[in-house]
Amino acid sequence: QDQAMFLGMKQLTDLAPPAFKRNVFHAMRAPYGLTGVNAGQVDAVHEKTLESVRNQIAVRVEGQTDIVTIGVPYLGPYNVNAPMNPVLVVCMGLGYLFNFYRNKPVLRKGGVAILTHPCRYEFDAVQHPSYIDFYDEVLADTTAPAEIEAKYELRFAEDPWFRQLYRKSHAYHGAHPFYAWYWAAHAMEHAGDIIIVGGDREVVHRLGFKCATTLEDAFEMAEQTVGRHPSVTHLRMPPILLADVE
Repeated sequence: QDQAMFLGMKQLTDLAPPAFKRNVFHAMRAPYGLTGVNAGQVDAVHEKTLESVRNQIAVRVEGQTDIVTIGVPYLGPYNVNAPMNPVLVVCMGLGYLFNFYRNKPVLRKGGVAILTHPCRYEFDAVQHPSYIDFYDEVLADTTAPAEIEAKYELRFAEDPWFRQLYRKSHAYHGAHPFYAWYWAAHAMEHAGDIIIVGGDREVVHRLGFKCATTLEDAFEMAEQTVGRHPSVTHLRMPPILLADVE
């Protein structure tokens, strides 16, 4: 039954335009339930809450891996009822999902991170106006977080039009795309290579990464960095997990 539903949904999504698929996906509701209710003194409640969260999402992982594969979902904290633009793809895949670990990253230092996402040039002009300029202007110049911060952040943060849209409309602040990008700085420094599967080639190159058509192509490209017989770990999300790496 699950396989039949999957095949039916895949046929539908293969034929449907991106906007229709996005509306369908955004209409879905996650089947979350209650995991605990804690009340009392703040610090004690906090510790109990952390215990509940760890029990819910912690996954034991034995050692680090040469390659980590991550499927980036269509929805994140900053794109409700909007496309996940390329900057938010980086934020979600390399900022959030890559960093969901304790002790040490799932990926070894110098390993290869492989993300899957269509990664199209799609922006919501109402919610993400500063993201458009960040992509078109800033990333065209540099993808280095420190250089981006030094050259561009203050100008975007103080831009009067971005401030007006933030205060009076439904836009994120002018500085928001910068911190979305900084969120991924650790992963970009840690990985020897970053490959996006299925993404628009021009967009992926603007982000500073390599592009592959299929996962098999990505593994072949990764051989140049990690050799011919690498270890591979897949972070299967959703639901969210916290990799407890030994």
